[in-house]
Amino acid sequence: MKYFHNAKFYLENAFDPDVIGLLVAEGKIARIVREGDKIDSAWEKIDLKAGFAWPGFIDAHTHSFSGGLYEDGIDLSQCSGIDEVLSLIFAASKKDSELVIGWRFDETLIPEKRFPTLKELDAVCPNSRLLLRRVDGHSCVLNSKARAAIPGLNSQDEVLTGPENDLAVNWLQDNCSEETILKAYHNAAQKALQGGFVTLHTMIGDADMSNQHYTLIRDRLSEFDIGFVLYPQSFNIDSALELGATRIGGCILADGSIGSRSAALSQPYADSPTHGRLYQSDKFWQDFIFKAHQKGLQICVHCIGDAAINQINSAYAALESSEVRELRHQLIHCELCPDPLLDAIAASGAVPVMQPAFDLLWGGPADLYEQRLGERHRLMNRFVSFAQRGVTTCSSSDWYVTDLNIAMSLHALISHHEPTERLSPQQAIRSYTENNAWLSHEEKLRGSLREGMIADISVTDTDFTQPFDWQQARVTHVIRSGNTVYED
Repeated sequence: MKYFHNAKFYLENAFDPDVIGLLVAEGKIARIVREGDKIDSAWEKIDLKAGFAWPGFIDAHTHSFSGGLYEDGIDLSQCSGIDEVLSLIFAASKKDSELVIGWRFDETLIPEKRFPTLKELDAVCPNSRLLLRRVDGHSCVLNSKARAAIPGLNSQDEVLTGPENDLAVNWLQDNCSEETILKAYHNAAQKALQGGFVTLHTMIGDADMSNQHYTLIRDRLSEFDIGFVLYPQSFNIDSALELGATRIGGCILADGSIGSRSAALSQPYADSPTHGRLYQSDKFWQDFIFKAHQKGLQICVHCIGDAAINQINSAYAALESSEVRELRHQLIHCELCPDPLLDAIAASGAVPVMQPAFDLLWGGPADLYEQRLGERHRLMNRFVSFAQRGVTTCSSSDWYVTDLNIAMSLHALISHHEPTERLSPQQAIRSYTENNAWLSHEEKLRGSLREGMIADISVTDTDFTQPFDWQQARVTHVIRSGNTVYED
């Protein structure tokens, strides 16, 4: 028996001052210990250092392989200009790596407002393959050595978007050793623990027909300090079933991103005549979604612009709504939603899986959303509007795109740039606990601190139900199935 004590325990959407500890046996909460209850001297006592103990936080959508791989790459998010980007790439290329990766690059934040050119990249990295990814993952640039290595890459554009971006990134990442793949997932697990998460939903696959190293990770899940909920990220329904998966998709793409102007909009961008584009026809999605639904697979599709969201939700709406609700088909990102589209999603039964930090990073006055969309920036990431319609929303980081940091994510939900879309602290916490456990059909196992539930606990030095500075908040402990897997 393990007795976790000396903390404030968050039960049923509040801290219960009567609760002084949790007794855990065989990985589950055996008893909620209250003031005046007898404390057995034989219990193993684990001091939580006067922290705030929450149900174990769950992130509902991550690119854990890419993020873990990029942890050993070059973070370009703080670069002041092209010269600094090139200097960092040059230094990394001196390590004589087969693949040099630069990530979190945002051309809108540097004076030049552009990507490095092919000529510039070749000058600083001639001997290794180089992949430089935009922060949203929907654009990239390569050097000549990388371009020459990728079969079928015929684009003459230096900045690759859409299918060419996906082809390049997936081919380079497919050609990693088993050792590199496993190291990437262990990197991801450590980042999750530091950020306060016990479980990550993660995609494995090339967003086409390959499920890559799915079996490698599936068969080694017990080796990781966190739980991974695996998504075969492909259109290959037969393969997903053969793998024993109960879901399919993740970032199988209906469209691109706002930052790359490839998200599919019903009206043109405010700063460009383009509407973005739909990556597949209506019939393609109707056929795919119908077949996957008939096989009992939970379907998860990336859709950001209102035209893409409508395309996918319309395919869900053609199914029996009670079955959609039971399988919990997902609208990943689900960002630009005018009121009629909110109503249509409420009617279809689909589940928006959204990213609060997108608003924190790009939603403010004169930030990216307003630049790209004008007044439509007010219709982005509509957490409260969904809640008012009875729609369960789930939350995630989309890591590597934004940080695995529960304090930042909760702050973003509570402090949305549009005041009418700000969740209460209790709603925000629920979106990362009960709602995300429900999304993976584990609501009877995880997501709350109750007797009989698996003892997944995240402990912080900060009370998220009160105003807080997310940059100062710290994760002190993470407990998974009753075992302390992280302690700061």
